[in-house]
Amino acid sequence: MNTKHPVLKYAQALILLENDLNDCKDISNDHLINEIEKGLQSFRVKPVSLFYGETKVKYDFYREEKGNPSKGVFLSPNVISSDKYAKNLWKAAISLINDLKSKPLDCTKDVTMAVAPTAGEYLNFSIGGKIGRGKPKSSLLDLSLSAITTLTKYKPCLQYRIDKIGQPEMFNVCLIPNLEIDKMKDFISFFKRMLISQTADDLMIGNVIKEESGKENNKKIIYSPKRPLIFRGNFPNPPRSSALGAIVLLGAIGEFAKIAEYSEQAKRVLESLKGTEIYTIKYGSADVFTYNHHVIDLAKESKLRAIIDSLYYSKLYNQDRRKSSNSEYQKFDLFTSRFLQLFNKAAFRDFLSFRAEYPYNIEILFTTYFTKMEKINLKIVQSAKILGKWLNNVAYIAAKNEVSEESPTYWEEINKTKAKVLVELESSIFSAKTGDALLAQAITRAGRLTGMDAPEGATLFMEQTASGELPLDSAKNLLIAFSRLRSKSEATNQKNNDIENYNKDEEDYSNE
Repeated sequence: MNTKHPVLKYAQALILLENDLNDCKDISNDHLINEIEKGLQSFRVKPVSLFYGETKVKYDFYREEKGNPSKGVFLSPNVISSDKYAKNLWKAAISLINDLKSKPLDCTKDVTMAVAPTAGEYLNFSIGGKIGRGKPKSSLLDLSLSAITTLTKYKPCLQYRIDKIGQPEMFNVCLIPNLEIDKMKDFISFFKRMLISQTADDLMIGNVIKEESGKENNKKIIYSPKRPLIFRGNFPNPPRSSALGAIVLLGAIGEFAKIAEYSEQAKRVLESLKGTEIYTIKYGSADVFTYNHHVIDLAKESKLRAIIDSLYYSKLYNQDRRKSSNSEYQKFDLFTSRFLQLFNKAAFRDFLSFRAEYPYNIEILFTTYFTKMEKINLKIVQSAKILGKWLNNVAYIAAKNEVSEESPTYWEEINKTKAKVLVELESSIFSAKTGDALLAQAITRAGRLTGMDAPEGATLFMEQTASGELPLDSAKNLLIAFSRLRSKSEATNQKNNDIENYNKDEEDYSNE
């Protein structure tokens, strides 16, 4: 293993920080033992009190090898393993502790997935011509460092969920930045500060579900503790959807940038993440990505979290309201996260391919993208925004004219009818072969629906599109993106109805 690997550097930085050391050469066997022990102290989470008859229960970390989900004893989300293989990690950690008590750090051992989740095997050739399976070897030092990062609760992590037919698949994931040691220490220091802040107080609270079983004359009441909020992410305001975890971490750090006592360090940490590789590690695999620096700037301005929260309330045209088991919304979240991470034309095109209506307050995201990434003049973008909002309002008015206010499902019918109109308008925009055709088809169609004229503020965009000075693809993307923004007044009318529905179906981490 390479001591330059971010997994190993993360453990080194953690040990230096925890022990007030300045040089990795000063790391001793005892330092390694202490950090592995700390990791084992947070191996499981379980309720700290009885939960019978309760609706909520508080959890804490415990040093326990075996789990018992029926009693609320779960593998901690910071342990990068699976329920099936957690016992191997526990045994390997104990073995490392014993070795560290009697062996030098440069002695070698087999590398296993227990302590190095992304390790693998290779073909082993012998002199006799036999071919078998072999394991790579590494030093006791590197294996211990890997085990520390695999176990520690002082790293960003969450439980990722993929819904499949029957039962969802869930696995623990952590995010490790590839920073130099000093910047890594700063990152860990700030992350620890976030974990003890008041905004993280509810992470260890879980729901308790009351269920009845048995026959009518012999019913039994069962109270089942569910995983606490920390499984969504071990940082303040974790994501409602696990697909958004990586980008929500950035937004969470950004929120601290507006708090005086955290501001300087939060902005410094965010700046250090520009151009930095981020490793997403789960048991058996790892992916690498980088945050776009314009998105990091949105976080530094404390705007990113609000954007992410708003995007969660987007409505796909061809789907009913969001449910945790709806795979289309899970795909949408995945591509939303990808767009927010990469912030490039390809990711934006994929994001836009999901036809959806967005809350009004993500317009700053689109404005930033078009001006910073596609280099479109701000005045043109603002002009396109006015025309796009007009199209959205046209669809809303057309829907209101068609749906009876006496209908018991008034808002549901409004949403479906409006979505139908928006799809028609988008189709006319997509099919346009020239700038003139784009304007004629979209505006003519909208005018017929309501008798309204296009707003004067849209003149610049229309002139640039008609003349061809604004590329046709850019004009289409601008108009479609901004036409999907729900107006503030409409959002206010539907707000209570939406929030009540969404809260019923946020991701549940209770299934095994």
